[in-house]
Amino acid sequence: MKGDVVFMEFPMTYSKEDLKTKWEENVKKIKELLDEGKDVAFITIGDPMIYSTYIYILKGIEDYEVETIPGITSYSAAASRLNIPIAEGNETFAVISSGDVTEISKALDMFDNVVLMKISRRYEEIVNLLKEKSFKGYLVIKCGHKEEKISYHLDRYIGKKIDYLSLIIAKKVK
Repeated sequence: MKGDVVFMEFPMTYSKEDLKTKWEENVKKIKELLDEGKDVAFITIGDPMIYSTYIYILKGIEDYEVETIPGITSYSAAASRLNIPIAEGNETFAVISSGDVTEISKALDMFDNVVLMKISRRYEEIVNLLKEKSFKGYLVIKCGHKEEKISYHLDRYIGKKIDYLSLIIAKKVK
């Protein structure tokens, strides 16, 4: 059965107020469709349960029956594109958001491998910290998209605008 496609706006902004307003508007639209007896699918890139807008929509429709189908995490896809393991043997790894450089530093002290998500706002600080802590970083921008870029040399992107859909896989140099 063919259904209607409803496009919803999810702005790329750091304003929590703007995001919350837009999430509430979109949840209302989804609830209206569900209340009409329609099935609704919410498609997202990556895995819906890791740093995804889907999480905020899900919270708004918790009174409805929902099935969540996992996706491929961006960092798993990126590691595959790079042909490097995220961790092997007894190595440890962490996946963290890059909002707080202090937290990044702690993770680098604790883990052999660290996946750094949401790096665009702190890129230069992150690159400098990786050098300081003896980590080799691999940058993947827009993994799986036509505009995908891969870099084994993080310095090449210092001073450049880094797309929001970017991550670094960092591995401790042994």
